[in-house]
Amino acid sequence: MIQKYRKGQKVRIVEVKNQHGHLKYPKIEEYVNETGVIVEPRASLVKNLDNTDMPESYPIYTVRLDKSDVEIEVCEDALAAVDE
Repeated sequence: MIQKYRKGQKVRIVEVKNQHGHLKYPKIEEYVNETGVIVEPRASLVKNLDNTDMPESYPIYTVRLDKSDVEIEVCEDALAAVDE
């Protein structure tokens, strides 16, 4: 899978809801609307129900937040590019 963002790119954390209207990633809720920089892009393997790896991977990014200098891991769909 091609990654949408690159190392050093400025991004904003966005809220993502599932099909039931609940937060998809509640662990990053406190960081929604904060900006930061991609420190490391990587791919996480997707697991089948029997816990075996599927051939697809899902992009995950380590983001260093501007405000607090904290690094968090964020799924690609919870990021938006920030124009500088």
